[in-house]
Amino acid sequence: MSNLAYRTETPQVSAQFINSNFVRKLDEGRTKEAEAEASAFIRQKIRQESFFREVIHPVLLGDDELDRDEHTDQPKKIVDKEPDSRATFVPFHGTGPRTWFRGKRFAVYFGKTESEHFTKSKFELMTDRTDIRKVLSDNAVKDMSDQEDQKATETVNAILAENPTQIIAAPAFVSTAFRRGFQAMVDRKQPIGKMLMTKSLYYEAIDLPATSVGNDVASRHYDDGIEAEEKLWGIPVVSTIKNEIVNGGEADRRSVYIYAPENYLGCFFLLQDATLFIKQEADIIEMWSYAAPGIGFGNDRAIQRIDFPAA
Repeated sequence: MSNLAYRTETPQVSAQFINSNFVRKLDEGRTKEAEAEASAFIRQKIRQESFFREVIHPVLLGDDELDRDEHTDQPKKIVDKEPDSRATFVPFHGTGPRTWFRGKRFAVYFGKTESEHFTKSKFELMTDRTDIRKVLSDNAVKDMSDQEDQKATETVNAILAENPTQIIAAPAFVSTAFRRGFQAMVDRKQPIGKMLMTKSLYYEAIDLPATSVGNDVASRHYDDGIEAEEKLWGIPVVSTIKNEIVNGGEADRRSVYIYAPENYLGCFFLLQDATLFIKQEADIIEMWSYAAPGIGFGNDRAIQRIDFPAA
């Protein structure tokens, strides 16, 4: 019996064919189908590009889950918080103190992120050899995710500005600085969920000695590189190339954020995830993407920041 190696052929679909098919659907009145095809592609990319969606995973809300603001027509979502409680010692013939139960809550408001509006003649699009969907994902959706991350980080830094004891200034990227950050979280009775930092700062961990991270970890860093780990001291790390956002636009510091798990931190809701809208008038096609996110923090003690000096 002979072993035969069969050749398989995988046809590569050209970008020009994709664009022509895209235009044909519009001409046939299948706009929704073209929007859905590109929107599915876009939503996959935004999950990869927005670092804050790895800190708090977004939840898509239905119409029946929304609340109406009492002063405006704007939608919001009211989230209940865990009420405080306490216990007391009483003798067998005594009773504990009586307390009225008061539920705490906070509101999450929504905004809209929107990309640039792209205009193109369908005749030009049919001859274009660049996949229009990739252009939309690389430009429009990346810009939208930047806005999400920017607003979320600005809110986090505003919370920390009101709680300056939750910011630690460290002289260098050493394990002692992280230990202080972890201890500060635990002292406030907050669990540790994830850390957020830039990729360039994350690579500083390569220089951490085995006495800090252990021989096994140091060996893996040497053999496999640090990207194979995505953890430091057992804590999951979200790393990003968005240095200007994470560092607050300040050139003299590099920041690490320690976040509690999502159920201790806050909520990330979506009225609508990234969606492509297409409008056609005669031969002119206009396309843009938009989303309606809302992020709320219900626990201002669930965040710790460590600032390291710039390299």
